[in-house]
Amino acid sequence: MEKVSENRFIYAIKFIACIFIVTTHARFDGPLWNIVFAIDHCCVPFFLAVSGRFLLYNRGMGNVTDIVEIRKRTGKSLIRLLKITGEVYLVYLIFSFCFHMSKGYTVLEWLQMKYNLHEASVFFVFNSGRFIYDGSYVYDHLWYLFVMIYVYILIYIFAPVLRKWYKGLVVILLGLLFIGEWFQIYYPIRPFGINISTWYVLRNWLFVGIPFVLIGILFNDYVYKRGDISNMKGPAIIMTVVGIISSYVELLIFGGDTYIYFGSVITAVGLLFLSECSSYKGWVLYTLGKRASSNIYFYHVLIIAILDIAAQNGLISWSVMTYKPLLVMFICFVLFCIKPIVDYRKRYQ
Repeated sequence: MEKVSENRFIYAIKFIACIFIVTTHARFDGPLWNIVFAIDHCCVPFFLAVSGRFLLYNRGMGNVTDIVEIRKRTGKSLIRLLKITGEVYLVYLIFSFCFHMSKGYTVLEWLQMKYNLHEASVFFVFNSGRFIYDGSYVYDHLWYLFVMIYVYILIYIFAPVLRKWYKGLVVILLGLLFIGEWFQIYYPIRPFGINISTWYVLRNWLFVGIPFVLIGILFNDYVYKRGDISNMKGPAIIMTVVGIISSYVELLIFGGDTYIYFGSVITAVGLLFLSECSSYKGWVLYTLGKRASSNIYFYHVLIIAILDIAAQNGLISWSVMTYKPLLVMFICFVLFCIKPIVDYRKRYQ
């Protein structure tokens, strides 16, 4: 089994998960869509859980339990995340500015549209709103980065009680998440004047970010205590398959407006166990996952927006846009997979 610090299986799964996310935002038509959509619901929870899995892992020295060391590790991760978030956000901000200027907006109108009290409240409370998406690109996928910032800050603050509270918090917050989703489907209440059916009311740092990162930390502690869990590969496969099937059935019953299915939790946990019990000897998916998966997630929405604008202005035929998912994946592959490898080889030739 591989060292956890270089788990090739996880990198491979991250790449596959990013492809599913791309095909969710650039949709395929037909019955296959439901299967893709169901699987996609476990992708971000898995990313969050993986972040928790490695946050407090200390290679060769067991888990990080000292409060000072927890804060040191979390602080480093937070600083690294802030740099990444700043770079990605700046790219989208420039794109939004250029798009709206081309539509006749003034600078002041653009600023007022994006940065006002209402949008600030949506952003700071729910990690969504026009702070991170607008008419230039229509998906608020950057919520993930801000969720992780919130979670790291909270772990840093509450480091003294992290392992006293984390099990209870996972149960309570996931319980509230599924209760809230029940209200979304059967009794759409309006807490604080906001319809609970609005996607970001439940899909945010509190009900998704915290519990899934804590699941990753719990899993890390479990593996440390158990040691070798390679004998759990069979149950891990069953758990993953059952989770995917459950997600698909829940999608058919409850519809696609629910962000986290019960099967999403099962699948994410199953993949965590599978990543610890399995080894991946291949080079392709591992390399793509390590080098490209993050950039694919960050920038595929920008590529979709550019393609849509090009098609609306007659630069790309709408017949070609029928294959938009494949086109987006191809562009991502060229930009984030092939180009870095070519640049690397040129640099060291």
